Amino acid sequence: MDKKARKILLDAHWKSGWKEDRSMSDEDWAYAKSKGMVFDSVRIAHDPLVNNLVRMRESVSPRDVGDAFLASLTTRRLDLRSALGSYAVAANFPPHTMNSGPRSEMPSGAVRCQICGAYEFPIPKEEDLNVLNFERHKWGGVRHDQPLYAWFDLSEFLKTTQLDPTEEDRNILRKILQTASRMPSNARPTDLATALSPDLKSNQAERRTLVEILSLSGILQPRGHGGYFGEFTPLFDREHATEHRNDWGYPARWWRGSDGINATAVAAYFPEL
Repeated sequence: MDKKARKILLDAHWKSGWKEDRSMSDEDWAYAKSKGMVFDSVRIAHDPLVNNLVRMRESVSPRDVGDAFLASLTTRRLDLRSALGSYAVAANFPPHTMNSGPRSEMPSGAVRCQICGAYEFPIPKEEDLNVLNFERHKWGGVRHDQPLYAWFDLSEFLKTTQLDPTEEDRNILRKILQTASRMPSNARPTDLATALSPDLKSNQAERRTLVEILSLSGILQPRGHGGYFGEFTPLFDREHATEHRNDWGYPARWWRGSDGINATAVAAYFPEL
């Protein structure tokens, strides 16, 4: 990964918070684009996007994304960490069209698919892939359950030279899982993200994303709620929490310490652990 190009991407979007002006100089843009770090915007309708994501998942395996997740723990390569969350959502993503299932009309004129959550406008709008790539590199992604992000994330993952996980990586994940399995029964995702601080080099935002990814993959699977391990929970079935402060994604928002970890999901993604 080209560090200069990555810095151009990050600096364009963030300075102690989101920047309103995210423009880059022509020189920076050309350099970062030549290194595959920034992209032209795309226009893609719901149905082609669904088809692309369904095809993309066939080129990735649970072991691939599991190894990348492991390798991210010591290297702090958050772009590699992201792929596990996107693959987990894509693995059982149902082929469908905008007209084949429930949808809802938005005041903006867009239509939202109630199966996958993607929006469609009468004329497909420009999608800024650079924001998505920024989120991959800054936190490990934040929109894994959105088809556009999952497709883009896996597309970039397949272009990336993969790193072999080390025994230190595996030991870190063992500590993470041990911490999760020993949390108080009423512990919430925020409590777990804080408790993981001694286990790996990270900040709270990175640990929050890590917890989200482990929940998407079914490793932190809340009882009584659907998820994405061996199934796909459509948008209309993703229950919202009643507490207004609970802004965690689904299904992480429902995980409690009493749920512990799902050993079957651990074995699927990390067979050598």
